[in-house]
Amino acid sequence: KTASRCSQLLIDLNTNYPDVVVDIGKICLGKNSRKKSSSIQKSKRNVLSIAVYALLNSGGGIVRMESEDRNYCFQEHGIGEDIERSLRDCVSGNKTSEYFTWMQKGSNLLLFVKTWSCGGPEQGSAATKPRLCSLSTGLFYRSDTSVYPMTSTEAVAFLRKKSRAKCHNENGLSTKRARVTFNAAARFMKRDKVLVGEVLGFTETMHIEFKEYSTKNILEYIKRCLPKYVSAFANTEGGYLFFGVDDDGKVTGTHSNVEKEALEQTAADAIGSTSVHHFCGSGAGVQFQTHILDVYDRAGCSQGCVCAVRIEPSCCPVFNGDPESWMVTGHKIERLSISKWMKLMTAADPDLADNFRTQLSLANGPPLIKPVYCKAELPCAAELQECLYPVGSNEIIWKPESICTNLFSEYPGLEDLLKKQLHGLTRGVLILSRSWAVDIGLQKNQDVVCDALLVADSEYPVLFTVVRDASCVTSGNWKETARALKQKLVNDGGYTSRVCVISQILQLNDTNDQMGIAENDVPWQEAQSDSTSLYPKNYILTARDIPAFLRALVIVVLSFKSYLSDSLGCEIFNLLTLKQYELISNNLHKVRKQFVLGLPGTGKTIVALKIIERIKNTFCCSSKEEILYICENQPLRDFVGNEICQAVTRVAFLKDNFPHVKHIVVDEAQNFRRDEGDWYQRARSIVKERDGVFWVFLDFFQTTYPYNCGLDFSKLYPQEWMTKVVRNAKHIYDNMLSRMSKILKERNIVVPYKVLERLLNQAECAHSLSGDYIEKENMEADEVAEYVTKHCKSYIEQGYRLKDIAILCSTWLAAQEFRLILQPQLERQLSKSRVRKIVGLAEDVLKDVIVLDSIRRFSGLERRIVFVIHPYAQQEQIFPSLLLCAVSRANTKLHLLYQEERYF
Repeated sequence: KTASRCSQLLIDLNTNYPDVVVDIGKICLGKNSRKKSSSIQKSKRNVLSIAVYALLNSGGGIVRMESEDRNYCFQEHGIGEDIERSLRDCVSGNKTSEYFTWMQKGSNLLLFVKTWSCGGPEQGSAATKPRLCSLSTGLFYRSDTSVYPMTSTEAVAFLRKKSRAKCHNENGLSTKRARVTFNAAARFMKRDKVLVGEVLGFTETMHIEFKEYSTKNILEYIKRCLPKYVSAFANTEGGYLFFGVDDDGKVTGTHSNVEKEALEQTAADAIGSTSVHHFCGSGAGVQFQTHILDVYDRAGCSQGCVCAVRIEPSCCPVFNGDPESWMVTGHKIERLSISKWMKLMTAADPDLADNFRTQLSLANGPPLIKPVYCKAELPCAAELQECLYPVGSNEIIWKPESICTNLFSEYPGLEDLLKKQLHGLTRGVLILSRSWAVDIGLQKNQDVVCDALLVADSEYPVLFTVVRDASCVTSGNWKETARALKQKLVNDGGYTSRVCVISQILQLNDTNDQMGIAENDVPWQEAQSDSTSLYPKNYILTARDIPAFLRALVIVVLSFKSYLSDSLGCEIFNLLTLKQYELISNNLHKVRKQFVLGLPGTGKTIVALKIIERIKNTFCCSSKEEILYICENQPLRDFVGNEICQAVTRVAFLKDNFPHVKHIVVDEAQNFRRDEGDWYQRARSIVKERDGVFWVFLDFFQTTYPYNCGLDFSKLYPQEWMTKVVRNAKHIYDNMLSRMSKILKERNIVVPYKVLERLLNQAECAHSLSGDYIEKENMEADEVAEYVTKHCKSYIEQGYRLKDIAILCSTWLAAQEFRLILQPQLERQLSKSRVRKIVGLAEDVLKDVIVLDSIRRFSGLERRIVFVIHPYAQQEQIFPSLLLCAVSRANTKLHLLYQEERYF
């Protein structure tokens, strides 16, 4: 029935609201009207609860309902005590006023639902509530002689304890009395028969339950009754359930003849219907034993049987069905599976050691957020907000200045029009963008000139969308960006207060190149005229709300999926630097060709990936075949390969045909080779012919091939520079700086040294995290292997993982030779880690293994700890660059180990 009710609930996109709206249809409302309860009223109340649970768990939204009574008045009639109780249950007894606001619009009653948050009332406070709202958890436990459903709050502590369980024997019996009771029950189960009316020599306890056959349909009764007892006993300390015994321990037998095989099979099926969610990886089901005892009277006549079931304690949680918890998925509401519910309920921030700062924590945010971090000593979200979106004390500040200047020069009259919208406002910020849709990961509407987001004191947040032709604006798309932005502020940015983003359309007047408010008869005009009364007054921003709103916005626009997401096994995000954000914010319609020159550790590959995302959304690419990412080595190709672009090596690019490619992004181009084909001219001609985007990322300091890379240095324009190092700790950065200076001084390879000199003069480390740089000389080969093994073991004991470590040699052959020496020692020392594979290749960078490979094959990748083993180069002129490339792969700890013969 629940599934049926849930399937009827759909998200209504054809409303005036730029929000998630669930329409539940007609319902009986009013305290007096609902006093006479009916099955229909209960069903509708349950539907309302499901909608509310889903919105609480999915970032908030609106439930719309229509009163069956045309004369209904919310202020006069209220809603009904049973509905009030159900709403209190939805938020676990918390104050409903914190999460719900009612508003009547004609015959419709709207329930505005704020997002659930596991933190306290103050933003940033530690978790005080479960991460999800659930009607039931599907979990039961045993206390005294009763079975109780486990509440969401109880489930949090229970699941935390179970996740730490290491073996099936952890849940031993807690008292001597319990052991005695168990022994008595076990002895009873060994009997073959029992007399009707016999009183057992033990009573009901936390570990013993007696049940009479209260129905003639015994098999159906066991099928229905047994699973919750299985969950309860297995989740507590195990126990016995006896069917055919009354509460006083007197044997009653059965009311009808039932075959033993049918009883045993029904019990097995009922137990099999429960689900175990394993933390330990065993995959075993609930362990149990069933014993059927024949029951006779004193005359020896059969009186049926007793069915005794022993349930063993479970190492992991046992569920009697899926939790009753819902979430908005796409355009519908879905009930969460056990695995999805468990993943969200037990999610926790990963341990990233001391070189990261938490910007958004799972411990105090909405259910769908992911952890967000910034590198230690880099600007945090609050500092980035002050730079990107400062709030004026007595004015509206327009940001970003460069975009404002460009847009106002392109579209005369735009500035005056926007000023009219700000009349009377004195404090806040107006944030312009060529497309807020692209900024938040949606495809650009080609009819949109620009967007402007207004965040002002004592006003609703408003997204002004400027269009060329209002007749192109349909009721289905004019609110999409505002709706998505609101959801992202909560589910990505972690904003926990009431929030809306009201959409306003402004039209370009083609007759005089001025901007004006549209007066056409368009679908959104009537709704727009009344937009200020769409939401309750408590959705208006206050001076206190604005900083938190803008910090959430910073996380939305600056966060990117960190490579640590895959290496840690959970999705986390880092924040872009201002320079990185400035680069990806370029108008791709104008900056179709770009060379990005960067220093090691400045995040060029990160920017390349973000540019690919923006290309897809700006030009509405319909398939991944339209965007091509080209690099030199296969591991980096595999690392980048994703759902929105093709990724190939330079060699593959020259061999294959790419008939659908329109846009090309090239990474690590300084190590390309022209002697195998003119890759640049081929790429340039493809993009030029198809009017696409062509961006090339280079780091000439890391040139590790002494060949012509295929670029004319005098024609690398237009150029952008990346000089702020964010990836490497200070001690490693200082060493990189010294090596770059040496490369400039020696000038052994053909690169644009004048440009590199200017780049280096602007170099800076973006933080003060010290890190470790260790250099050892004159080591024997065995001594090197022993050193690496010893330190790898030490790092693992400190809490680092195999996937934090890389070992780099000068060549593939050297890496293979060192592997033969090192791997046996590592396997012996790390045998307790219980992993099948300890050492892998650069292609395994996202797996939980120590990477052991060549410096070149690891180019473009990174790990927290790097050992560089006896670096050398057959071509001496490239050795300084090769060594710089190796050093720059380390985030926080670098070990540079030389054998007796050393190359400089």
